[in-house]
Amino acid sequence: MLRDAPNIQSLWGDLIVEELIRNGVDEFIVCPGSRSTPLVQAIQNNPRAQATIWLDERGAAFHALGRARGGSWPVAVVTTSGTAVANLLPAVVEASLDGVPLILLTADRPHELREVGANQSIKQTGIFADHVRWAFDLPAPDMSMPVRALLTTVDHAVHSAVDGHEGPVQLNCPFREPLAPTVESWDAGYLEAIAGWVDGEQPLLVIEAGESFTLAADEDLAALVASAERGLIVCGRWPWFGVPEDVEALARTLGWPVWTDIRCGARLGESIPGRAVHLDRVLEAELWTPDVVIQLGSRITSKRMQRFLGSGAAKHYLLVDPEPSRLDPTHTITHRFAAGIDSWCAALGEALSDQEDRDTPSLPANAAIEAAIETAVMGGDDLSEPYVLRWLSRHMQTLHGLFLSNSMPIRDAQDYAATDAPWLSVGANRGASGIDGIVSSSAGFAQGHGYPTTLVIGDLAFLHDVNALAMLQPLEQPLTIVVLNNGGGSIFSFLPIAKHADVLTPLVNTPHDIRFDGVCSSFGIPYAHVTDRAGFEAAYRAAIASGVSNVIEVQSSLDGNKTHHERIEAAIAAALKDA
Repeated sequence: MLRDAPNIQSLWGDLIVEELIRNGVDEFIVCPGSRSTPLVQAIQNNPRAQATIWLDERGAAFHALGRARGGSWPVAVVTTSGTAVANLLPAVVEASLDGVPLILLTADRPHELREVGANQSIKQTGIFADHVRWAFDLPAPDMSMPVRALLTTVDHAVHSAVDGHEGPVQLNCPFREPLAPTVESWDAGYLEAIAGWVDGEQPLLVIEAGESFTLAADEDLAALVASAERGLIVCGRWPWFGVPEDVEALARTLGWPVWTDIRCGARLGESIPGRAVHLDRVLEAELWTPDVVIQLGSRITSKRMQRFLGSGAAKHYLLVDPEPSRLDPTHTITHRFAAGIDSWCAALGEALSDQEDRDTPSLPANAAIEAAIETAVMGGDDLSEPYVLRWLSRHMQTLHGLFLSNSMPIRDAQDYAATDAPWLSVGANRGASGIDGIVSSSAGFAQGHGYPTTLVIGDLAFLHDVNALAMLQPLEQPLTIVVLNNGGGSIFSFLPIAKHADVLTPLVNTPHDIRFDGVCSSFGIPYAHVTDRAGFEAAYRAAIASGVSNVIEVQSSLDGNKTHHERIEAAIAAALKDA
């Protein structure tokens, strides 16, 4: 294939795509355009490349983000030049902040056509600033650049995306005419320097990296942990699904209560010794206070837990996360370990191996809160947004994906999802916590982890990415979209701005009376509008049984949603008072 390339532009496209595939990057989200033709042609010609066409660049980048999040490996996005590249920025920011690896293949004009008024030419170098882990501006294809340099640049790009500080990287790829596979002679001797590579299957440059951890560098760590009178394990976002054996073993050895974020593998389904999912409320009520906290994984959803961790109440606050980024917004962390969570837990567990397993202290308030939530949410017959999240957490199929939009859905899942739920793989864009690109991301998440997925999303977030509906039907894994339509941004009803009604409406909560039956019909997506529990449950079961993507619109209201939450929180407050 390589030796038969019709011209040097096509050859470079073939080389870039082939080397990415040899590094394990075989999924390409392709956007329409002309300048990227050598890359697109290479993807089409390579039998190992998997291409997904996406209409717009913003949605394509979010779709790639979701696939990479679900599959835990980089996905490539291919764009043409100009503003197409600028549209990648929102997803790049999210990927950077949440440590999701992406390869941005941005086609460009050659250097002689830059900043001279050439059509569809913008300054693409540096466009992502500090939001990429690494960026490189290739020259336009030319045999004066050693072919080995091109391949090792690709190798370094993949390594930079996954080397422990995972995130997006950009390869800016200028191409001259001819962009089409027009025959134009080139010297076949150009490939002699990589003759073995051409006939092989491995990358030209293999870069090794690891996340192992030992206690050799910190001999006092085991003693610090062993001395804790009241220890607490906080599970933030984990880079995997489920509960690793080393994490479970350490929790059993320590006997500490374990609080679990909705994005770790222990909040739903797979339990972990000492799990207390409502411990953030117990801490806020000052019914129990730890002196040592170990946080495994980053980015906590619960503001109550964030406030406690930032209060400095714990004498020692240890954070373990493979991402080396600074993750200390309250400046209260006392020990930071940029290490693999499982290897860190294994090393600490080994150091404490002569210690007998401890019993987890009794926290009756946690059970009382769960009982209060069950009664307040599931009692009665009203179809509330908390009911939707709690019911879904119990009735979704095991291993099924659950993607949670920002604002209210992820908060309701954190607070009100059932503790007896089946295990689900949970995804969310919590790096920048935006509401853009959620439909595209969740569709990508479903394909990445390989299971049908349910997205719970608010009406405003759905409107932000409604054009993604056009792309759902060809995807292998179906997406069931549950739209909680309360006619605006309900989260603002819970913020201080709610006391200023003249500003809240319409300038903040964006009220509207839009329904989504028409747009779903336009895109050929099955649709149901529900107003009661029986209707929702029947519609959801029918959607899952259909095996195709569906939209279920749950009718709610801004005032009704606030009332439901106030009633639930009052029941929780009463349970805490009794405790």
